[in-house]
Amino acid sequence: MNSSNSVPTAERMLEEQNEPSSSDEDEESLFLPQAKEVFAQRRKPVVIPQFPESFPNKEINPDEEDVEDSLTDEEDELSNEETIETAKATTESSEEEQEDEEEIQNQGESIEQLAAGREEKEDDDIIVAICNAAKPQEKTKPPDLRTSLNCMVTDISFHPNEELIAMADIEGEITCYKYGNEENELLHTLNHHKKSCRALTFNHDGALLFSASKDKSVVITDTETMKVTQSFLKAHSSPIYSLLCMDANIWASGDDDGVVKVWDQRRSVQKPVAEFKEMDEFVSSMITDSGSRLLVCTSGEGTLTAFNTRRKKMEGQSEVYPSEMNCAGLVRQETKVIAGLGNGNMYIFDWKAFGYHSDAFGDHPSAINCMLPIMDNIVITGCDDGKIRAISLFPHRFLGVVGHHKFPIERLDISTCGHYIASTSHDGRVRFWNISYFENPDLKLMESTTKKSVRNKKRSLRKEKLGFQLPSSKRRNKGDFFAGFAEPEPEPEAGPAEEAEPSEEVENESESESESDIESSSDSD
Repeated sequence: MNSSNSVPTAERMLEEQNEPSSSDEDEESLFLPQAKEVFAQRRKPVVIPQFPESFPNKEINPDEEDVEDSLTDEEDELSNEETIETAKATTESSEEEQEDEEEIQNQGESIEQLAAGREEKEDDDIIVAICNAAKPQEKTKPPDLRTSLNCMVTDISFHPNEELIAMADIEGEITCYKYGNEENELLHTLNHHKKSCRALTFNHDGALLFSASKDKSVVITDTETMKVTQSFLKAHSSPIYSLLCMDANIWASGDDDGVVKVWDQRRSVQKPVAEFKEMDEFVSSMITDSGSRLLVCTSGEGTLTAFNTRRKKMEGQSEVYPSEMNCAGLVRQETKVIAGLGNGNMYIFDWKAFGYHSDAFGDHPSAINCMLPIMDNIVITGCDDGKIRAISLFPHRFLGVVGHHKFPIERLDISTCGHYIASTSHDGRVRFWNISYFENPDLKLMESTTKKSVRNKKRSLRKEKLGFQLPSSKRRNKGDFFAGFAEPEPEPEAGPAEEAEPSEEVENESESESESDIESSSDSD
């Protein structure tokens, strides 16, 4: 039974496999076109990833091939369109992602570029600063002068019409230089005097050079030929200390004993026109007005004396001051005489009123050795502390330091153009200073950049004024380093409400005062 039953079962299975199945026919008959369309719309395209060639090929399922083959042409077209759209979408999304990545990269690159550009700019600024420092700076003044023997320079004098300066030293040698911003050229060397040459000056047109010596002699030299035209071997009985050309023909000299002599070079006889002995100490300096009528002299005894050279008599003399008078100058259109003393004070006298000073100016830290009026209201002084200072007379105040020497200043002189002043000291050097900035009306001198306490305000302002450096000085001010850190606080502007408050307070005060007056009157009643 079992064997007979097993055989037909195997045959039946083979027959069933060979017979066509009714399920496939039913599916084909039931598969309507509408369903096909819906199926095609819902069917998602298969995106086949692209693998490298090294990967093995994936085995394809035959059932999937049958399904793809069973699709109609319409379904293929629809699927192709959808694949194109999805491909576009994917490409657009990938492009957007790439753009975002590029923007991020660009931002990073821009930041890096900014940083690199800033570093390059800083490097460029440093390079420019180094190059500017390496470049030779534009020279604004002539270089310093030294004597051939490196000895002390006693006096200097600028030529009135040419770029020429003459200097005398303690050995009696006189040298003439042609000065310029680039270099100085030695023109002549004179050895007329046996001893120290104390005074040196050109006449008004620069044709003659006058020199006076400790050996009591005065020599007049022609500046074109550099030959001696006149020589006064025994002009004084004492060593000559000062010298002045009053006009084209008249000149004056003063010695260590206070004797003043007036000379006329037109006379054939070497005798003075007038002689005065009104001072007991050395004649430190001499000045005169444009008319050359009065000769004003300062003395080591501390007096200011005026002589009338035409009448040959003394015009006036001041009282004795507590210190020697070393220098004098004319200011305010020759209406006032200013004198510098050894104690650092300055006294102002009215012209033709030399008995007593009309004004005083103090606060110099050391003795005033020489003085040079450069403008109608500005005077430059050379002091024992080695500083050259500029001073405004009206109002009285220090403008600042023009230049420096290591040793006391002995002489000052101003060039013909008015842009340079020259100074001498014990170091055997003549230094030039460019003071053309005084002609700039926009220059604001002595602007304080730091705040001062009320307690030490006067003291700090005095120190600042005494040590303030002007553009001609190579040194810098101490407050310039901190000037950029502290900015002045702006003052609050009073608004309409704030302006109205004081008036209201005043009205309230007036009302209270009126009420108090009424109450007092009622009490008295």
